[in-house]
Amino acid sequence: MKRVSLIVLLLLLVTGVFTAAAQSPTATPVNPNAQITWPPPVYIISGDFSVRGTANVPNMTAYYLEFRQRNADLSVPAQEVWLPITMPSSTPILQNVLGVWNTRTTSDGVYDLRLTIAVQGGQMVFAATGPVRVENNPPPFAQQPNNNLQPTLAMPIATLMPTPTAFSNDPMVTSVRDANVRKGDSTSYDVVGSLLNGTTAPVLGLSSMGSGWYLIRLPNGTQGWVAPSVVQASGNFANVPRVNPPPLPTATPIPVTATPASAINLVAGNFSFAPGSPNCNQPFNVFMDVANFGTIASPGTILSVTDFRRADGAFQTTQIGAIPPINPGTTVNVGPITLTISTFYNEDHRLFMVIDPNNTIVEMNKNDNFKEAFYFLNKALCP
Repeated sequence: MKRVSLIVLLLLLVTGVFTAAAQSPTATPVNPNAQITWPPPVYIISGDFSVRGTANVPNMTAYYLEFRQRNADLSVPAQEVWLPITMPSSTPILQNVLGVWNTRTTSDGVYDLRLTIAVQGGQMVFAATGPVRVENNPPPFAQQPNNNLQPTLAMPIATLMPTPTAFSNDPMVTSVRDANVRKGDSTSYDVVGSLLNGTTAPVLGLSSMGSGWYLIRLPNGTQGWVAPSVVQASGNFANVPRVNPPPLPTATPIPVTATPASAINLVAGNFSFAPGSPNCNQPFNVFMDVANFGTIASPGTILSVTDFRRADGAFQTTQIGAIPPINPGTTVNVGPITLTISTFYNEDHRLFMVIDPNNTIVEMNKNDNFKEAFYFLNKALCP
């Protein structure tokens, strides 16, 4: 009986020191699109350990996992010395395994874990958890008790190490605060409903415009769009379709002198690449014919070209080209619009081209403003 009491006392002392080291003087806001959800702080890990979380920030180019060891007194080191756990990956992860840490190559001790995300044209995004204890060789007092101890007395010790909860494979979002649900994928659209904090909704699609917004179905059956900044995504998004949001609302009323809505009709026509077979990390040009099937000249606008990985819809880049004013019954060739793609070579890519993506021109028909194309990205000289 005295030996059991000593074991429990030692565990309580270790947990108390560990918890004190995990406390932070200030709370950092959680980014639902960049976070480590497993393991939690003050957790013991060993062997090949799966780190779970989400890496899905807009314009993400790659993510990887790192670790650093704490000082002997469990304090945070003065110098930021982070060592890699995984190789960089550019595939978005939504509440799933970010990577596996082989802790057998690391000495037992107390560590912090960090998720690092590289963003195209922006600052690095970080998410950390810790401290966690690597214990491939547990001390004698934490090893399996001998047969002389009553099994019922050992049960509370086993509950000190929780196990991960099951993750659903269905694509879902859960609101992290009260959020508006809108007709389209920006705040320029009208509100059609709300998703209260903690409420979960199934995902029906992702915006094809690269905004990162989700098309969801509310509990009352209403469909609408919600921003990625106000929800946490989970499940498998590999087969979630890309959906075109509706045209942006236009200002009303229209003055008497304004151009009639039925007088302009821009149409996406033939397209071409130069060179015809794009190479990894080498610029290539995109050209597209744009015609005006309306009755009056159209003002100048833009043509957006967005590149996605075909296998999973991972966003690569968006480039813009200028469309000049076009007389009725006339076709112009727009370009060159130059793209340089350096990821996912030896794979098919998808180009999505949109005339007047900001909906600055009122047309009789917006459904013919889109064009989709597929191409194979050669490896060329990429490593």
